[in-house]
This record gives sequence, C-alpha cells and structure tokens, in this order.
Amino acid sequence: MSTVFKGNERIECKRKKPSTDRSRARPIQRFFGDETVKLISIPTVAAEYNNEMNHVDRGDQLRSYHSYDHPVRRGAWQALTWHFLLEVILVNSYILQLHGQPSWKRYTSQVEWRERLYNDIFKAFHHDSQSRQRFRAGDEFTPVQQHNYVSRGKKSDCIPCQGLRVGEVRSKSQKRKPLAGVSGNRRRPRRPRQSWKGCDKCDVAICNSKDCWDFYHRLI
Repeated sequence: MSTVFKGNERIECKRKKPSTDRSRARPIQRFFGDETVKLISIPTVAAEYNNEMNHVDRGDQLRSYHSYDHPVRRGAWQALTWHFLLEVILVNSYILQLHGQPSWKRYTSQVEWRERLYNDIFKAFHHDSQSRQRFRAGDEFTPVQQHNYVSRGKKSDCIPCQGLRVGEVRSKSQKRKPLAGVSGNRRRPRRPRQSWKGCDKCDVAICNSKDCWDFYHRLI
C-alpha cells in the first residue's frame, strides 16, 4: 500500500452508525448524533484496504479448487516458485480474461481455461523442447493429411510396434515398460521391428507394416 499512497490522501465514504452498546462505541455514536448514515472523510489507504481486503480470500479460494501438487525436494524457494506463484498466475490470468475484454470468448470455468493454456503452450513450444526424460510423442497438432512417410536417414525401433501413439507421453531413456516383470526366469522380450523410414512431422520411426502408420496416428 505504501508504494501507491503517500498517506495524506483522504476520501469521503458513507458509514453507518454503530448499533453496539459498548463503551468504546459511544464517542462514534455521539459523532453521528441522530443520523444513521453519514459521510466521513477517512484516509484513502484505509478505504482501499477495506474495499479490497476480501480479494485475497477469494483468490485463495479459487486456488484451492485446483491446486498444483508437485513434489519439492530441494529448498523452500522451489515450493514458493512452483506452487504458490504458479497458482497465483493461473488464477489471476483466469480472472483477467473473465472480467476483461479478451479477443476470444470468455472462459467461465477454471478447468477449461487451464486446458486452453496447456494446449497453447504445447502447441507453441513442443518443437523446441529439449527434455531428455519425458516428452510427448509426435506432432499431434499438424493434420494427419500433412504427415508423410519418408526416409529418416537412421535406423530406429518402430514406435507403434511398442504400442505408442501420437500425443502419448514416453521416455527416451526408458529401459523397460513401467510395472513390467523383472524376473530372471522370463524370456528376453522380442525387440521391436526397426525401420529406416518414418513420419516427417512426428520424427519417429515407423515400420512398413500396413497397420503401424494408422495405429500411431490414431486412424484405427
């Protein structure tokens, strides 16, 4: 508040006469006299605080509906950055587009607004992602009609033979499937078919099986 107000600004506000019988209210009741409502000159900083004090509570309420639960292992500053500040940004952006004048149809649901943000972020930056741990397989935003079966110049495991489709999250360094058996008595699983060719948009290897292309691009 001190960065906005100097402290000497005043504003006239309507105030009601207190109805309590406590002794500390008697001077105020004498000030009002017979009037039940009176214009009183009060500091602007106090008036703004009284008018806006509930906004923090409403913001906390909106954040509690869809909290961002992410495990933090190193340092409390990460909890502040990844939990609190990210949730505040999501809620504030939702309120601004709801009560502002956006160039799109207003979103009245937080879930729909967050889905819009996620999709726009993935669409804008998924090509530039350098993550080595987890990433979304393929290009799910370019129409399938624009995907072409071309030579990739390198031989790799066929992705659809592993049961993966475009848009699914997969790991580059994954040695075995989650929850897969590790018993030494089991046979070594057959390695997926390899191919020099694949999809130019998705940049993944796809073998020449008649079903792999359609399976990967969700056409089956």
